[in-house]
Amino acid sequence: MGNDSSKLINQFVDKNVTGAISSLLEADNQKQVTKYADVIAKSFGSSTALFEKEASDFEEKLVASFQKNLSLLIQKTWVEESDADLKEQVLYQLTEYSKAISKGKWINAYSELLKIIGDVVYLMFGTQTKSEDFLEYALRIDPEFGIFWLYVKNLPQEASWKAEKYRVVMLLGMYFLANY
Repeated sequence: MGNDSSKLINQFVDKNVTGAISSLLEADNQKQVTKYADVIAKSFGSSTALFEKEASDFEEKLVASFQKNLSLLIQKTWVEESDADLKEQVLYQLTEYSKAISKGKWINAYSELLKIIGDVVYLMFGTQTKSEDFLEYALRIDPEFGIFWLYVKNLPQEASWKAEKYRVVMLLGMYFLANY
């Protein structure tokens, strides 16, 4: 990131959060992964530590809420006629993604979630999402969404993590979208 974008990010995002994003992606130790994920979750509006003391039904409830809320968001988003097919495709992908992760297929579902998020954000904001200053725009219009977008843009397209890390990284993104 350039110096200007770093200054802007620091205006909207606490250094603990940007540090937690970097540290989460580098961490190998599961205890560290959950610690950093909880710092990020708090910036997404969580009032408690989500991952350190996860309730037994946490994942099931989160996945259901994620699918329901994201489906509603997609359905209510007005799109150009040329994007109507993409909208239907994303709804289908979301259903298939939710089925895969309910069976515990976290590793295989990672790139699918990134694609779904990218497509949903495109449906919401259009071609502006492709511009270099979209992060700045997102931070200015909705700082919480901007932090989420910063998180998503820092996720590698491909990773070789343990299954539990994929799970936490994806649940964190789903947590934001389930509550957006």
